[in-house]
Amino acid sequence: MIKDILLAGVYAAGAAGFCAFYFNTNKFDVLWGALLGALGWIVYVIIQKTGGSAMYAYFAGAFSVAIASEFLAYLIKNPATVYLLPGLLPLVPGGGMFQTMRAAVSGNMDTALSLGYATLGAAGAIALGIAIASSIARLFSKFLWKKK
Repeated sequence: MIKDILLAGVYAAGAAGFCAFYFNTNKFDVLWGALLGALGWIVYVIIQKTGGSAMYAYFAGAFSVAIASEFLAYLIKNPATVYLLPGLLPLVPGGGMFQTMRAAVSGNMDTALSLGYATLGAAGAIALGIAIASSIARLFSKFLWKKK
């Protein structure tokens, strides 16, 4: 089980790293984007394998990537988006979107609605994870500014 999780993390790191490279980021930022992609996917897979719901797994993966990208943005003095976009790439439910459209085109509206609802829920969970992490980072930043 651990071997499968680490292998999935390596694949996710590759996908996120190539995405960061495609976005023409700095060579050091490509590595950080790849590591965040692996982090998010590993969190997602661990929650899925331990019996957690898919929505919670998407939320936790996106939240971990967003918090880590905000932390890296603070340390390296780059925008968090540089790390967030490649890090979230493995979590995007593209397969669910494809299956939804495939079921709709073939006339299976019940299946299309079920898959569409699950895909929309996954996208919402990812957005909520990013929003909460960003809000926490902003509150922490304001707290640090007031302390100075």
